[in-house]
Amino acid sequence: MLNRSINLFVALFAITVIGIESYIYWHVQLRPWQPITSIGRLVFYYSFFTVLSNFMLALSCFWLAFNPNCNRFSFKVIRLNGLIGVIITALVYNLILRAIHRPPNAILSFTNECLHVVIPALGFLTWLIWGPFRRINFKVIVSSLLSMLAYGIYIFVRGYYTNQYPYPFINVTRIGYPKALLAVSMVVVLFLGLAFFLWLIEYLRKRK
Repeated sequence: MLNRSINLFVALFAITVIGIESYIYWHVQLRPWQPITSIGRLVFYYSFFTVLSNFMLALSCFWLAFNPNCNRFSFKVIRLNGLIGVIITALVYNLILRAIHRPPNAILSFTNECLHVVIPALGFLTWLIWGPFRRINFKVIVSSLLSMLAYGIYIFVRGYYTNQYPYPFINVTRIGYPKALLAVSMVVVLFLGLAFFLWLIEYLRKRK
């Protein structure tokens, strides 16, 4: 019962934070380089890896709140995407982007910390304690990786037509394709490393 309640809390917490930021993006142009229209800003907001990874984690937690032993393939992929996504989000933001990112107001400072620190920590810890485990295998990892690559293609295609990129290290307009693709390659390597790290944890728990 406790694991259901915790997963429901994480899901509602993440959705609430994303909802607050969505509301702000819909009504306010926070930076001069952001889209002028409300719809444009919302599309731009949901193009951030941070937002999508937190949303994936929330979706998987909702799933677990109602079906703690879910073993569907679609759930496994969404769960792995959410877990690895928020871990990458926390690592990249806190090691690289924190020094250059300044939220424009107190509300966004709070939601920013939630999406980049609090929710990733809660997501990883709840998985580490309650699982469910035995959900990661080669097929799930490949499917998760393909969805991540699809996201990357979307970002570059959208950026080609709008000159808007969610992160400076993939901003082709400023750094060019070679450096942007190198950054993406490093994220892919990090993704694979984390996927096999989580699989190793599952394997060791299984042996015990």
